[in-house]
Amino acid sequence: MTTVPNVYSAEPAFPILAHSLLTQSGESRITDGPFHDHADGSDWNLANEWNIGIRSTKSAVLQYGTVIGFSRLRTRSKDNDEYIGQIPRYLLTKHLLNNSPSPEPSAFIIFPSGFEAFAPRTLLNCLQSAPTQPKLSREEAIKRLDSVQLLPVHDFPNAAQAISKVSESLQQIDTQRQQSNTAQPIVFIVVGLDSLIEGVIRASNPVRGTALLAATLRNLTRMSRTHASYLSIMLVNTSGLGPASFETNQQGPNQSNPREEDTTSLQDDGIHSIFQTPDTSLLNTLLMKTLDQGMDTHILLSDVKMSPIAEVVKSRTGPGLGKWGVWSPIP
Repeated sequence: MTTVPNVYSAEPAFPILAHSLLTQSGESRITDGPFHDHADGSDWNLANEWNIGIRSTKSAVLQYGTVIGFSRLRTRSKDNDEYIGQIPRYLLTKHLLNNSPSPEPSAFIIFPSGFEAFAPRTLLNCLQSAPTQPKLSREEAIKRLDSVQLLPVHDFPNAAQAISKVSESLQQIDTQRQQSNTAQPIVFIVVGLDSLIEGVIRASNPVRGTALLAATLRNLTRMSRTHASYLSIMLVNTSGLGPASFETNQQGPNQSNPREEDTTSLQDDGIHSIFQTPDTSLLNTLLMKTLDQGMDTHILLSDVKMSPIAEVVKSRTGPGLGKWGVWSPIP
């Protein structure tokens, strides 16, 4: 029988290499490295990340050159467009406000027809209500939205085709930038691939659907690496992670649980939430696992004790794993 270690129990300290405690004479301590954030007592707070926005620094959770996924926790979150779309839309709004209007596209959004969280009127209202001084006028907000290309789709083949079109546009932008020497960042948001692929699965079988999804995700990863200096890709997943029901860890993150003696059923897929019991897998289907493999950073949204929580459940780059925060944007 295996047990989950309790980080609050009395255990020996982790070993530390002696040379890591030394600084060479005449040199100052590193202040801008990948572990600098740990000097801050609030480095666990994911809210610090979304309030700053997407950055190019390697120590950031939200950074250019990566695929960032947003998923909701099934049965513990609201199943609607606004719930899953609010943080990606907040990051998009901050991106549009931080960059001056340009004749080239500043954002591409692929979304299922009828997805209201990224509808033009919704984006316009977010820009006009943003905490800027002075407030953006309607004309100024529309001018910034002119650089956002919306691509509504009806099914997965349409979405895959739209992704290819965006890839071609980025290649053209690269060519133009070599001549004009400009490098404004671009945000690329893809909504609902997980829900759209279910139509392919129903029409054929899970194996074909998973294969098509994997190929599309590889295309997105290639795009993020090819244009890593300025492109941020966000996947907004709408179908939800986790089983239909599971037991809630009401004791908070990283605390012991009375059931921790019985973890023989633990499915160690490497993706877990600190707000749920440790024997519950978030990726309990092949489709979910395939979706997760296409993300560099995976952020989970759920409700914990009536509060909306965003939590990093996967991070291939930077020290972001385990960071979480109560979703409450700066007013």
